[in-house]
Amino acid sequence: MNEKNVRLVSVELLNYKNVTQGKLEMPCAANRDFSCDRSEILGIYGQNGSGKTAVIEALSLVKCLLSGQSLPPEAKDGIAKNAEEAVCTISFFIGDENKGFLVKYQFTLRRTVCDETVSVYVSEEKISYQTLTMRAYKTLLHYNADQKSNFLSPKFRYTAIAKNEENAIELAVAKKLSIRAKTSFLFSKDTLAFLHCAAKGENTDDLALKTVLNMLPRYASQGFFVVDSNHSGTISLGASMPLALQIDDDDQTPERMLLSLTEPSVQSLPVYDFVKRSVCSINCVLHVLIPGMTLSVKEYGGQVTPDGKDGMRFEILSVRGETRIPLKCESEGIKKLISVLNILIAMYNHPSVLVAVDEFDAGVYEYLLGEILGILEENGRGQLIFTSHNLRPLEMINKKDIIFTTTNPNNRYIRFSGAKGNLRDQYIRSIHIGGQKEELYGYSNPLEIARAFRLAGKIRADEPKTEEKK
Repeated sequence: MNEKNVRLVSVELLNYKNVTQGKLEMPCAANRDFSCDRSEILGIYGQNGSGKTAVIEALSLVKCLLSGQSLPPEAKDGIAKNAEEAVCTISFFIGDENKGFLVKYQFTLRRTVCDETVSVYVSEEKISYQTLTMRAYKTLLHYNADQKSNFLSPKFRYTAIAKNEENAIELAVAKKLSIRAKTSFLFSKDTLAFLHCAAKGENTDDLALKTVLNMLPRYASQGFFVVDSNHSGTISLGASMPLALQIDDDDQTPERMLLSLTEPSVQSLPVYDFVKRSVCSINCVLHVLIPGMTLSVKEYGGQVTPDGKDGMRFEILSVRGETRIPLKCESEGIKKLISVLNILIAMYNHPSVLVAVDEFDAGVYEYLLGEILGILEENGRGQLIFTSHNLRPLEMINKKDIIFTTTNPNNRYIRFSGAKGNLRDQYIRSIHIGGQKEELYGYSNPLEIARAFRLAGKIRADEPKTEEKK
């Protein structure tokens, strides 16, 4: 990574899924300690369907856009049912030792219908910045896809890029391609090339723009990791295991690799070498988390990859003493840990690494989960955002590192107020008797739940008799 750090500061959602409005801030943001060279952990807790996963999915979209990738098909489901568009605003700090600036990236998803097929596109993007001495953000770039002309502002920036007819045509083509491909316009390859050429000055605006253009795409591909529900679902199916990898400058190495659990995998030799090094790194931690367990790589010989490169056919095995078994035979929780351990190691060691994990507790023993989070919080350097249903972390990490979802869609995320002692006990007590600024849980009376079960049973019991009467 570059000498400058990139740190997530906040996430704000508007009409995204079941979040009408909600904002989360990382712990250090409250103290304006944006470049802190120590770990920041943010756990998101709340009842089912209250906006926890929405945060992780929104971060996944941010990663796609900043790295120039197309939005996934399911992005169309992100816009709230009663809205035509959703807005996501992400703030970063770029700098070191509180010498740098805040960057705000905002994008709007708009729903569109073509031949009765519903999809979305990025209808608007805005990049603004603020030095630590400025009182307000200043706009660097503003893109509006629904404008036929003047779709990029400030005007002087567009004029510097489209200084001749050829450039103006190419910029218009880049706009059409980004809409069609469902990518970011500002962070598309073609637009980035134009913007780099236009930002050659030494004034504050140009320096800020050059830093953003250089740092954020690199950060998105090498330091920004999202482990969503699809990741866990793939492991649950048992046929394959996604392996999240932290890479540097090796363009041949994917940041996520799908390893088959039913047959050996085939990768090019450079990628295979990287996997072997990653397994060695994982083993350093794995045998401590799961006493006596390590991984080994079994080679089955060279094989040409589907794209014609020299490769290796191999399998990753679980080793306990003298016993080696296929990884598919291990528990779902162990496979989940192995699949994310490489990026957790990166987060522990590097301040410019963010890992966002949905349902971090899925299949993981609660005591081990608490110990891992406690160690990452105390000694790590990067950032971790996780959702969980397991309340053990509430006893292990600082209360400022926890966000709770509410039942109010207009104010989805809050920090606990007035918490003293055991946060887990405080949270459960607040569910029952309240006391927070917002309701944390749509509480159901146990007697009403029992009555509903009895009623459902009676309906099922009456069904055959009803059919007989007919």
